Amino acid sequence: MKSTPVQHVVRHALFLAVLAGIALTCFASCSKAAPETPMERSRVLLRLFGNLDRQDNDEALKNIETYRNLDPTNLFLSDFEHIVRANNVIASARTQLDAGDYAGASAELDAYCLKYGQENNESEDKKDKDLKSPREFVSEAKGNVDLLIEAQRLNRKMLAAEFSDDIRAAAHELETFSKDHAGLFPKLARHAATKIREADALEVVEKADACAALLQDAMDASAAGKANEAAVLTAIMELNADAAQTAGFEAWLSRRPANP
Repeated sequence: MKSTPVQHVVRHALFLAVLAGIALTCFASCSKAAPETPMERSRVLLRLFGNLDRQDNDEALKNIETYRNLDPTNLFLSDFEHIVRANNVIASARTQLDAGDYAGASAELDAYCLKYGQENNESEDKKDKDLKSPREFVSEAKGNVDLLIEAQRLNRKMLAAEFSDDIRAAAHELETFSKDHAGLFPKLARHAATKIREADALEVVEKADACAALLQDAMDASAAGKANEAAVLTAIMELNADAAQTAGFEAWLSRRPANP
């Protein structure tokens, strides 16, 4: 049957419509990104290991996120992420310690434990209990920083003390603390022992000064005719002075002219 001009026009229009549909389909498929190949995942993984070697934690976190987009079902990414985040916060805390900001370092480590502690605990249940988790490393680091802060407080207290009794008490406190944490502060006990010896030497000077002051008060009381007061002051002086000091004061008194 011969087609009429009208049928020919209709078939031509349908043919053009089909071509247009194919073209649209091609354009739509071409506009999407091509699926990533296993090679791309390998490249990202190599970059990630390079970040870890260089301790470039910020870039490592970016590459972890990139790899997660390529392989959402990967079971090891969360472990990597916990390790990198722990490395990152410990490195940051170390920078703060080097700058003398111990409180800031402690606060940053504490913030990590609060933010990621529960998340890490969930994965720790599946791991070897003999191995420390990233959260445990950070928690241990925070504990050590807090001990450092306490050591500083005790040392400042000792250095601020003025009298031998206060210095000795503070030095004994620091010495006990340092022995309890000798692994962290191996030289601190020696420092405290040195201050104890200094306190002992200062006590001798303090006693000599006190006895000299009592002696002067006794002499002034005697000169004013207050014999009883002078006797009491002299007795107190002799009780507080050691034998060498008492002998020296008595010799000094014997060389002075008699009070009128």
